Amino acid sequence: MITPELVKEKKSFSFVKCSICHQKANSQIKIKEIGSSFGIVCNKCLRLFTDEEIELMHNMFTAFGGFFSKMSNSKELTYSKLKEIAKNYKALNKDVADIENDIKTLHSAFLYGITPKQLVQFFNE
Repeated sequence: MITPELVKEKKSFSFVKCSICHQKANSQIKIKEIGSSFGIVCNKCLRLFTDEEIELMHNMFTAFGGFFSKMSNSKELTYSKLKEIAKNYKALNKDVADIENDIKTLHSAFLYGITPKQLVQFFNE
């Protein structure tokens, strides 16, 4: 016989991680079709990103490695990376309108926890 004291609701599934941010998943996850496969996406990433952005990031992380915000542990570091990306773009005289098509820059931004929306907004200011 199982007594109520022995049955506890599992709050975290430590072996299950979000496909985008690699945070430990809790019971609030969604299994999504991402490209030709399926992935687990946490509620935070579902709120933060569109389906297209999730697919783009999943494909980049599969191809080049890493996960969202892997290289960043503070807002200051993220902001300095954002300024560095802007400085590099200006130094190379690249068109800011094409930044969404620059795979290397997007992947670097994702690793530092910079969303596509933040990247575009920063350049438009």
